[in-house]
Order: sequence, then structure tokens, then C-alpha cells
Amino acid sequence: MVTKSQYNVIIKKYHGSLALISELAKLIERDYSELFHSVIVHGSVATNEVIAYSDFDGLLVVKDSFVSSEKLVSFKNESMKLILKFDPLQHHGWFQIKESDLGDYPESYLPVSTLKHSKLIYPIVDSLNFNLDVLRTIDYKSSLEGVLNQFEARIQNQWKPSNVYELKSILSQIMLIPCLYYSAVNNDGIFKRESFNAVKENFNEKEWMPIKISSQIRLNWNISLNPLQGFLLRQSKPFLRKVVKKYLAPKIDSDIKRLLNDEFYENLSTLIKRIKTDIQ
Repeated sequence: MVTKSQYNVIIKKYHGSLALISELAKLIERDYSELFHSVIVHGSVATNEVIAYSDFDGLLVVKDSFVSSEKLVSFKNESMKLILKFDPLQHHGWFQIKESDLGDYPESYLPVSTLKHSKLIYPIVDSLNFNLDVLRTIDYKSSLEGVLNQFEARIQNQWKPSNVYELKSILSQIMLIPCLYYSAVNNDGIFKRESFNAVKENFNEKEWMPIKISSQIRLNWNISLNPLQGFLLRQSKPFLRKVVKKYLAPKIDSDIKRLLNDEFYENLSTLIKRIKTDIQ
């Protein structure tokens, strides 16, 4: 017999002051409200910890009948224009599940621990109860191994980020490792911010160094875009954006390059090997 874990998660309305959230809420309420069971923001925007590095993390809970609709595509295109004004270096779109997925919640996609720290954009109510059924058959180790294997291939091929768009993507992946590691070892999800302290003591100074340096770069993020870069990186058309990200994104500052030296990648390789040993 298959058993499911049941959760009642109360998600409260977003009460922060970020203009992006009010703009998204107005867009949904005005033109797209029939598409969604709910729309949620998570990550640093939800916890009011936005810094210069922050991107936008949002979850669409789409009514099943609209999952393949042209109107949903239209919403994503319109909303991405707003999101790219907030973060021109945004490296992912919306997270998305169907309303029916709440009865078989895909926790490997967005952990319940993350959902508990989320805030509600739509509907415009003070709070919304999510009654979730979670089937506990998540292979956390495979998710972690996929990320580690990707990094090993990059290191072996001596690949390094060539511009700040690639840099931000790589740093975000590195800073996700503690969360994935905790889940693989404990077979349970954890809020990303809490994962650092939860696993740090498992590693020595050299092994932890790539996490520390990535976090340091995140906190001191100060990237300037010239007018052309700013204009082009705020365009949401996929092909144009792909070309701009590859050829016109700002170059990496020399101070950051000094931090991402050979020792950084050697220690990252050591960290990966250590983690693979731990999860065998």
C-alpha cells in the first residue's frame, strides 16, 4: 500500500514593498486571474532579504484546463518583461505545477520546507491553505549527483564562466549544493538559507571554501550594465536573449576573477569528491 505524507501549509499574503510584486499582482488580477489556483513567490523576495544579487523565484499553480493554453504563454511573456526589469540577469523562468499536483505534490521540484517560507501574490487574500499530499519516493541523491557530475565535467574541461550572466548561474548552482547535500543525506527537504549552517560542520575549510567564496561574491554583488546591455538584457524574446547573454553580457570583474582562481576549482573538485563519498 502506498502511503502519503499530508501537510497543511498556510501561505500568507506578500506584504513587502517590492514594486515587481504589485505589478505582477495587478497583471494577474486584470488579465489572467482565471488561469490560476494561486501564484506564489519564494526565495529572498518572499523573505524580504532582497540584495543586488537577488533574482525572482515564483511558482504558478495553474488550473489543469489552462496548462496548455495560449493565454498561459501570453502571461509568461508579459510577466517576464516585468521580471527582467527587476533582474536583467535572471537565469530561469517561473516554476510551475498543475492544481491537481497538490494531491500528489512534487516535493523534489519545490520542497515543502521552501513552500512554508513562501508568500502569496494571487489570489489577493490574507492567506491561503495548501492541503498537500506528498508521496515520499524522492530520489534526492540523483538530483545532487546530476549537479555534481555537471561540475566535474566543467572542471575537467577547464570551463570557466566568461561573463556575469554565466557567473551568476554557476554561483547559484554552487550555493544550492548544501541544500541538495542535506536532502540526500537526510532524505528530507530543507529551506536553502538554513542548509548552510545545517551542513557546514561536515566539511573542512578547503572543502567549504567554494561555498564561502560564492556567498561572498553574492553579498558584494555590484554589476553595472551600460545602456545597451541594460536595454537588451531586459528583452524577453528567447532567441534575442540567448544571443545577448552569450555575446553582450558584462565581463567578469578582475577582483572576482582573482577569487575564482585555480585553488577555487581545485577545492570545488575536492568538495564534490567528498560529497560523493558521503552519499555512497
